Amino acid sequence: MKKKIFVSIALLALLAACDDHYDDQFNIKPDITDVKDIAMTLETADYGTISKLSANQELALSKDPEGKTYVEALAEVGTNHYFTEEAPAEDYLPAYLKSKYPNADEGSRFVVTYKLFSPSEYMGDFKNLSAYDLTEDDYKTVWGDKVKASFLSPSTVSKIPGLLKAAVNNPAAGDMKVVNYAYSQTEPSIGGGGDEPAPSYTNIADAIKSGVGNYDVKGKVVAANARSFLVQDATGVIMVYLNALPPFSLGDEVTVSGEISSYKGAPFQFSKDAKVTVVNPASAFAYPTNPEILDGAALEAALGSTDIRYVTYEGTLIKTGNYYNVTVDGMSENVKGSIQYPVFLDPALIDQKVKITGYLIGQSSTSKFVNTMATSVVLTDGSGTDFTAAGIVSLSPAGTYTVQGVVAGTYTRGFILADATGYAWVYQGESPAVTVAVGDVVTVSGTTSKNAGLMQFGATSTVMKVGTSTIIDGLKPFEMSAADLDAYVAVSNKYVSYVSYQGKLVKSGNYYNIEIEGASTAIGSIKFPADDLVSGLVDKNVLVKGFLLGVSSDKYVNTMFVSIEEAAAVAGLRSLASTRASSVSPTTSALYVYDGDNNAWKEYTTEEAKVAVVEPGVYESLGTDMIEEPETVLPAYLKQKYPYAAAESVVAVIYNEKANTPVVAEYTLGENWIETTSSRLVTTTFTQDAEGISAEASMYVNETFKKDLGSFTIQDVFMDGVSWVWKQDSYGYMKASAYIKATGNHQAESWLVSPVMNFKKSKEPELLFEHACRFRAENPADHLNVMVSVDYSGDVKTATWTALTVENWSDATDWTFVSNKIDLSAYNGQQVTIAFKYASTNEVAPTWEVKNVVVREKVEGESEGEEGGDAETPAE
Repeated sequence: MKKKIFVSIALLALLAACDDHYDDQFNIKPDITDVKDIAMTLETADYGTISKLSANQELALSKDPEGKTYVEALAEVGTNHYFTEEAPAEDYLPAYLKSKYPNADEGSRFVVTYKLFSPSEYMGDFKNLSAYDLTEDDYKTVWGDKVKASFLSPSTVSKIPGLLKAAVNNPAAGDMKVVNYAYSQTEPSIGGGGDEPAPSYTNIADAIKSGVGNYDVKGKVVAANARSFLVQDATGVIMVYLNALPPFSLGDEVTVSGEISSYKGAPFQFSKDAKVTVVNPASAFAYPTNPEILDGAALEAALGSTDIRYVTYEGTLIKTGNYYNVTVDGMSENVKGSIQYPVFLDPALIDQKVKITGYLIGQSSTSKFVNTMATSVVLTDGSGTDFTAAGIVSLSPAGTYTVQGVVAGTYTRGFILADATGYAWVYQGESPAVTVAVGDVVTVSGTTSKNAGLMQFGATSTVMKVGTSTIIDGLKPFEMSAADLDAYVAVSNKYVSYVSYQGKLVKSGNYYNIEIEGASTAIGSIKFPADDLVSGLVDKNVLVKGFLLGVSSDKYVNTMFVSIEEAAAVAGLRSLASTRASSVSPTTSALYVYDGDNNAWKEYTTEEAKVAVVEPGVYESLGTDMIEEPETVLPAYLKQKYPYAAAESVVAVIYNEKANTPVVAEYTLGENWIETTSSRLVTTTFTQDAEGISAEASMYVNETFKKDLGSFTIQDVFMDGVSWVWKQDSYGYMKASAYIKATGNHQAESWLVSPVMNFKKSKEPELLFEHACRFRAENPADHLNVMVSVDYSGDVKTATWTALTVENWSDATDWTFVSNKIDLSAYNGQQVTIAFKYASTNEVAPTWEVKNVVVREKVEGESEGEEGGDAETPAE
């Protein structure tokens, strides 16, 4: 017992002798921290976790307690697996990182890669979208007292902007209206009711002399390329830019209604918004036989001229990217001829001496290319093939010809070839030696003869495939009514035309015919179809799209069909539009946008996508005034509307989500039409400080100025005799000028000011922008400056400003944009504002154009790139 007591006392003594700080081994020392440095990419499941975090749901609700818009946007992050503008990663990733790494300490760094929804830039145009149905009063305004018609026609569609101007009070720039109206391809004089209004057309020369404005002109088609055509009357020539293959033929008499304008000194032209109607199909045509012969000096002298002249010149053909230019002896080194938008040029002509014949149609935006709408391109030594235009072959007597163009339609025994001047019909017989498809570029050599009133290449012709093209994609059919088809039967000079019409498909022996309701004579006849494509539609009402190929037995309208579908099929859709309007009920729709610069409404178009407005007839066939299942209806609608569309085609579809509530959705053609849900991977760095986890800014400002001011503002300090200096130009940039043509230069000072940017966590911020200027002093900084301030509070006059050094300025003689990159790291940790300051005098008033302004963190490893624009790109 005593031994045990002694042992216990010894142990107690030993413990008493231990280090006084022994207990510290059980505590974490204050200087030891858990600083994370993590790079991660979100998995699909992570988006669901983020959307369900209570902290994020509370944050979303706090943004909009009433509407819960942001709550829904956060929930969609979990289902769509990407962030959006309404549910940004910068707002909702901090809570996720805190939950995932609760012990992370100040100084932690998280580099997170995630998906961000990235809609096409033009989709931002559709911010203020609503509908307007034309009223009986609107139709009365259009037709006046002489005609009683409750619809618009080809000659009156151009009145819509004026009707909107009268009907819509105080529109804002960018406001959009879906205009629903009744439409008839036939003017009121042909069964439309009332007396025919006397047509009134402006001479082309007078329209050009009068300048920008709306005009109705009448003339004949005299030349064409893959995107445009020329119309000539007794006084002059004007171009119509379609941005699509012209569906007309050389010699067609047409009327053109719309606005004419001039792009940076180019000849006046109608835009693709113009309405074109064929009045009389061509019966004969020939190009002029006496072109003006130009040498290099004379061709260069044409720079700046707005006269459209028929000329010929010689030079070496070169290809730069997608452009065909011509170097001509006697021209300055940097000036060239240019063949604008040819349908196809033989690659064997490249780097060869060629003779160009055609119409001069102005210069490129860089003032370095003389644009030519070519009617002939041949080798100067006379070798090679001189092709005859399809539009001329179709109007010429039987003979031997060689044509080249793109296959626009096929049937089991031949095809239709298009080359922008018209169509050539090629018959290959029962067993074609060469099989072609729509989009193939082919050369056809052979003898023509008349069949069903049309000239046709025979089965002994030589057919050779030489390439492919997508120009057929934009070809649109003319909609034919029963009366139109009867008129086609009766007309003496038959013509090939791409059309659509409806009727009942019946089979008579080996023939497939279309019974046209309301037609007194015409019966549609499908020429040599593949049985498996049509047999299932017999005895059904169908919509036919195809090429008219003359008339047989005085009644059968021969048709090479491109597509044939049940008219009530395709998700229950009926024909997309009517050719005649029977009442005030709308039959067609179009999208108009308010142009704030010109205080006018205009039809909306964009280069980035086709724009399709779902027509009233679609809703009628669905038995509703809205589309409740767009994912089902719209793909079928687009398939019917764009049967020729190429893969990756993009369409912005306007449809009613609710009654009279239009919305937009973007669809892309893959194997089928599907809604575009573009997302891109984005990497953002988050850091933890005493206030918690937050995102480091990588982009502070990003404004293209393509459509509007964006986040920038304009402050006018001094204005002497001018109403504005800075404005958003319709060509997609900000433009400053204090020059007025009538009164000259004016003294002014105006600032284009960025939002205030927080550089609290910035590291290597930089400013990037592109600009061009002319009419400036030798030292641009005397009048044009890029300024920076760290104390701007809303008034440029009270802030302290420092001028930044701008290294690159464009040549004062042209409009080529050059780029600049300026380091802003000297302003780290401050509130920073950038401004473009314009100051003119009565002696010097420059014009300054600015676009693509970006303030961001420096991107490591990025190439500096090259200054200036693409000098090899002729303007449209």
